Amino acid sequence: MALGQQLRVLHALDVARTQLYHFMATAIAGMGFFTDAYDFFAISLVMDLISYLYNEEQIDRGVKATINGIALCGAVPGQLVFGWLGDKMGRKRIYGVTLLLMVVTSLASGLYFGTNEASNVVAVLCFFRFWLGFGIGGDYPLSATIMSEYANKRRRGAFIAAVFAMQGFGNLAAGIVAVVVSASFLRTNPRRNANFVWRIVLMLGAVPAILTYYWRMKMPETARYTALVAKDARKAASDMSSVLHVEIIPEDEAVRQDKYGLFSAQFLRYHGTHLLATSACWLAVDITFYSLNLYMKDIFADVGLIDPPGNNDLFTRMTVTTLLHTGIALCGTLPGYFFTVAFVDRIGRVRIQLLGFTMMSVLTAILAATYAYWKRQETIQRKMGFAVLYGLTNFFANFGPNTTTFIVPAEIFPARMRATCHGIAGAFGKIGAIIGVFGFMSNMEEHGVVPRKLWALFASNLVGLVFTFLLPDSKGKSLEEMAGETEEQQQQQDAAVVAAADHINLVPI
Repeated sequence: MALGQQLRVLHALDVARTQLYHFMATAIAGMGFFTDAYDFFAISLVMDLISYLYNEEQIDRGVKATINGIALCGAVPGQLVFGWLGDKMGRKRIYGVTLLLMVVTSLASGLYFGTNEASNVVAVLCFFRFWLGFGIGGDYPLSATIMSEYANKRRRGAFIAAVFAMQGFGNLAAGIVAVVVSASFLRTNPRRNANFVWRIVLMLGAVPAILTYYWRMKMPETARYTALVAKDARKAASDMSSVLHVEIIPEDEAVRQDKYGLFSAQFLRYHGTHLLATSACWLAVDITFYSLNLYMKDIFADVGLIDPPGNNDLFTRMTVTTLLHTGIALCGTLPGYFFTVAFVDRIGRVRIQLLGFTMMSVLTAILAATYAYWKRQETIQRKMGFAVLYGLTNFFANFGPNTTTFIVPAEIFPARMRATCHGIAGAFGKIGAIIGVFGFMSNMEEHGVVPRKLWALFASNLVGLVFTFLLPDSKGKSLEEMAGETEEQQQQQDAAVVAAADHINLVPI
């Protein structure tokens, strides 16, 4: 059967009514992102404790940036490796591996109780957080691809966005856990108990992953992988009939073999611009998103919204800092995710991304231009306008490119390379996050450096805005239509192959 005719099982998935299994798949995939966000952002909340324990006042800024950013460094190869494996070996087979890796490394990051020298503790922490990031990175392309291939055409964007929205709940949970744990030790000896507090906060990140593992293993392989990559349409129909409770008549006719591979001349012709645009947009937004979230407490301390290190009790400072972090998550981050889930299939991915980048550019410019004004204000109440602008920036990041850059790569590439391309785009995003983490932390002690860094984030947002215009909008279209796998598109590609046969040597994936 030609791909252009669309197999019955794929058509059935596209037109299926929204039902319980769609929500179950969203929850199963989403809990991985809950864990991802918890692990990424919890480390910034306990950094003061680690600094206090192992260097009395503050660990060197370079070491602090390394601890904050090492998981992001692991996420880059994780996205590339697991994305490629997901296309080669199947989404389901690899999906459980990423979760197990996250569980083991979350627990191991807090278990080292050897010599208390800073170099030993930091080295062990960084080692396990690198591999934690490796597992988290692998979760990105697999979760996005699985959800896009399970969802129906009408609500596909909302389901993928809902998976990613669990990141907001993970961010919020990191704040709540840090508040509860630190508040529990307020009246105790900081030197004796801080060593337990940071470990408890980090290790609790393994709990949601443990609870999810069984259900991930029960999920069947996606129909699109089984039918289009493994070439077994009959099994795809059987799997989807059982979970979606619809009768799908299996097909025996062979699916036509694919013509071109990743980075071949034809791939670059049909999808090269798409891969460039998704990668550039993800890199741009993550520079801003991770800079503003991982260094929120440093920026707020500099502007005077919270006390700088050493001005109050260690656990009190951690509690106040985390409450502010949680407030931003509740008022800005989470509503942004909710708006995307509600409107992505009505407005479209590209329009939301354009709106998000535009508003982030405006807001970061305002933050940079008015930074000195907010810093001069004498009371916390008068400085709260800065926090409001900060929260709005987070809102439009999530009702904008932070979410849509996750959705789009899962919809516009062919099934046989969908996870790989998503992993490539996501890896560029994490490279952007690394740039943000290490670039934002450098020279933070210099007078007036924060506004300059905010202007740099403004420039990054403008770059993302420009590249967004190169993206197609997948609202209301099937994955096969977006990937160029309809009958008409296949015929055009076949004609191009014949015309260029004497000049192009196609490289199989």
